Amino acid sequence: MAAAVEQNGMEKISDEIVLHILQFLPLDDVLNVQRVSRRFSRICQDKTLWRYTELRSCYGLSDDLLKDIVSHQAVNIQHLSLHGCYWLHSTAIEVLSRCVNLRTLNLSHCRVTTKCLSKILSATKELRHLAWDVEGGFRPSFLSQECKETLKKLKVLKQVYPFEVHQDLFGVLTFCPALERIYLLGNVQLSNVACWTYNPLEEDQAAVSVRNLKELVCYGFENSEVASSVFNLLTGSIKQGDPHPTLHSYCISGGPFVTYEKAVGSYAQAFEPFKADLLQLDLSSGREGICSISDLEKTKNLQFLRLSYNYCLHSYDLMTVSTVCQNLRVLNLMGCRYCFSCSERFDWDLSGLEAVAENCPHLHSLNLSGAHHCNSFGCPNVFPSDDLADTIAKMKGLVSLSLPACSVGTSKKSKKSRMDPMFQGNGPRPQTSSRTSHYSKADPQILNLWKIVQGCPLVEEFELLGVGFHSQLVHKALHLKSERDKGGFFVYRPCDDVKSRIKDVDLSCICEWQKLRKLTLGALPGVVTGEFLQALPERCPALRYLSLANLGPTGQCIYSKNLLAALRRMPHLQDFRFEQPNFNVAWSFLEALYNCVDLQRLCVVARNGEIDPHLTLKLFEKCKHLVVCQLFTMGQVLASHRLQQLIRQRYQSERPALHVVILHLLMEDSRSLSQLIPMVHLEEFTMYKSRVGEQPLELDKHVEL
Repeated sequence: MAAAVEQNGMEKISDEIVLHILQFLPLDDVLNVQRVSRRFSRICQDKTLWRYTELRSCYGLSDDLLKDIVSHQAVNIQHLSLHGCYWLHSTAIEVLSRCVNLRTLNLSHCRVTTKCLSKILSATKELRHLAWDVEGGFRPSFLSQECKETLKKLKVLKQVYPFEVHQDLFGVLTFCPALERIYLLGNVQLSNVACWTYNPLEEDQAAVSVRNLKELVCYGFENSEVASSVFNLLTGSIKQGDPHPTLHSYCISGGPFVTYEKAVGSYAQAFEPFKADLLQLDLSSGREGICSISDLEKTKNLQFLRLSYNYCLHSYDLMTVSTVCQNLRVLNLMGCRYCFSCSERFDWDLSGLEAVAENCPHLHSLNLSGAHHCNSFGCPNVFPSDDLADTIAKMKGLVSLSLPACSVGTSKKSKKSRMDPMFQGNGPRPQTSSRTSHYSKADPQILNLWKIVQGCPLVEEFELLGVGFHSQLVHKALHLKSERDKGGFFVYRPCDDVKSRIKDVDLSCICEWQKLRKLTLGALPGVVTGEFLQALPERCPALRYLSLANLGPTGQCIYSKNLLAALRRMPHLQDFRFEQPNFNVAWSFLEALYNCVDLQRLCVVARNGEIDPHLTLKLFEKCKHLVVCQLFTMGQVLASHRLQQLIRQRYQSERPALHVVILHLLMEDSRSLSQLIPMVHLEEFTMYKSRVGEQPLELDKHVEL
């Protein structure tokens, strides 16, 4: 091995240059490099290489490997992230107590008990940033006095709530009076805070000093109880005349400044001190009297603004936003049904979005999903999707974009021009054998999605979602009024405009985004052959995440041939989520996945077909990096359970992060799934939802949101 390295000329490169190169590699690659030769092993032990130890979702990290790293590098590690390492045991994580120089520790989505946390914090007295999961078994009485002393010095705290939140469960928040940044993150489909109430503090607890607070993020909870409880904690002792905090981020689902208003006298007084300093703000689910766009007059530094499902938002409000918040980087308008109208009478008005395109040059994330922005206003001569596409195309710097399916369809007024341009004359058009052949030669310049692709060439994440579509993997209680078929599946009623306007040729423009990394398409009944999928492997070489749900007419899956052909040419695909109720999970599908050799996460939701045990085992043999396999079908329960156990027994030792779930589709809902699937996968991969512009920006680089 060393001779091969010398022949390649690596021995001629100085240690300093090799060390500089290694600093850009993930740590799991560094661990492999140190096995190449004695020289590389020596270089990989350099303390500067381990100062920032990033093991985020490192699927090859085992308990023994973590112990080995800590035993050799404990003194050098100052910033450590184990985010998403849910498979590690508490006994292995306890060895972090040897890292006495730790200043930043991220244990979110890890299994950490109260005693384990107490042991680590008791030894790491220099710790200033902490992220971890608060679960039902948290016991404040298990925290040692040394641990509480460390908590008193914390500046940044991030607490994740993977399951239901019980009464008065603040975690370690009440032991951290010096906090400057607070992040409380849940999952709106999994976390329940209805019973979260504020109780008086104990003797060794203290309210956070609101004067030091710079960021407050409470994201992913179902109601405003969390806002009330947190502000009771933060402002319990504040009095009129006390200095106001320099707040940079205020993102709370449920209505801001309710309690703080009572403390300082009026709402205007409560919001006024923060305007000039705010960088991030969440006004989602806006209600009159709580907060409105008019309150943003002095927020000139705002970078993140989430207005999702704000039914009081209109076009003139967007003009105010664009005029004041010219440094805006993320704008979330998901579910804002009136944001492109002058009033609730659906008078079409794009002047607000045009002002955003003109005045906000730094905007890189835009979410317009969740609302019908199409020709549904009863105006037969109005085609809003044409103007909307032209406006979005002016946002040259967009990197992430989420759109409702009915917003990019080519208007009916251009339908004639979409026909075969080679045909001339006044006679009848020649008959074609293919259902979509007359679209294959369409002029791309008339397609609305083409305008967006040409105007926004930097897009890396794109979502095109049908409004009102619900995945089968949802909590039944959330959609009791949703129509179901005889098999118990949700029935999706698409927008009429989408059904007649979104075709395969419209989606062929997606392949022009050469930097595309994440693609999500859902509820597009106009897709028939899926010809655009054929060009994805070659035209989008950076594609790593692909999610397809309910494409094509109801009850059919005509595009399966082109899908399988595309999968055979996607060796670098890492995450693939596929939901098609009428798709047949046959041998050809698994055989196509054999070619996705870099596949790490797979989720399939389909009611037809049986999972073949031999082909499934062969899939794990071919895809050496596959660690997450979620198969929801209508197969036999006993056979599925046996296959699940067999895969775990055979591959668990060589793949520590292995997670396999093979279930009957109608047996589980999202609340029971939360007990089976780690939250990091539910949030990032399994659940079907829009993710563009949902979570606040990472203003603090050491505590990832």
